[in-house]
Amino acid sequence: MAVATALIFATPVHAESNLDVADTPPPPSGAPVPSYQQLTPGSSALDPSLETAADLDAFLAHTHLVGMGSEFIDAEARTGVSARFLFGITWTENNAGASTLAQTQHNLFSFVGSGPGGWAVYDSNQQSIQEAADYIGSQYARPGGSHYRGGTIAEIGTVYAADPNWAAKVATAANFIGPSKGAPYAASVRLGALGAEGVTAHVTNRGFVPWELAPGAELVLGYRWARRGESQTGKVTLPAPPLRSGGEADLLLAGVVEPPGDGWRLFVSAELTGDGWAEDLGSGARDVLVTASDQQAPAGALPRNLPPGV
Repeated sequence: MAVATALIFATPVHAESNLDVADTPPPPSGAPVPSYQQLTPGSSALDPSLETAADLDAFLAHTHLVGMGSEFIDAEARTGVSARFLFGITWTENNAGASTLAQTQHNLFSFVGSGPGGWAVYDSNQQSIQEAADYIGSQYARPGGSHYRGGTIAEIGTVYAADPNWAAKVATAANFIGPSKGAPYAASVRLGALGAEGVTAHVTNRGFVPWELAPGAELVLGYRWARRGESQTGKVTLPAPPLRSGGEADLLLAGVVEPPGDGWRLFVSAELTGDGWAEDLGSGARDVLVTASDQQAPAGALPRNLPPGV
């Protein structure tokens, strides 16, 4: 009996399940997250800031630039000029908006112009930030610009300011803003026009990682047409647009056209995928489109977006 008992315990039970487990690939890991790097005079002005508007707002809350976080992030998303670098200039030049020049002329970057004292005048801090990002990006940070000397903070400083320590001061100020506390990967998706070739999706990067830094990133948009118990599903895979935090793009989901008949609703959700990884982009990365026929709207009426889950 003892021998029989020993054999029972020594015999593997459901041995084939071990093979099943070994052959089943692990679930995909998340997308790699680049590490936060402090700026130095040798950093490029075009290095991604790895921040979100909320990160900057948390820091700016006690300065004269309170609430301007989205302006710095939008400027980076449009021009590629680091939001942290732009802030570092405003701190160094005008004490983060506290100087007389900033207060009276909204001149946050000490640009010369035809205003009082030979300085430029702006209608608002928003205008100053956006126009400075445009000018620095095109004239200082990129080849072909009239003030281009290589594109690092130090090289920009040689023509931007007479102070030989300007670059070090700007980098130090930029580093007052620490690593992001936001989501590395997040997005919002809003569905727009439904046409003969497909539906347009407006996509915004809400995380702090630029999508081009995720190796081989693709944007996968899964869709489902549904009405009264019927459904049709599919997906569209596109190269991930190179969007920094706050960056926006309109993407055509080719072939996603309304099935025959009335009463259809279109559900779309998005995720990022790459080689061996997949990343959930959060609850904002989905939307629902109710077709005009479902709303009993006049022919040609624009579709209306509804909150997710409706």
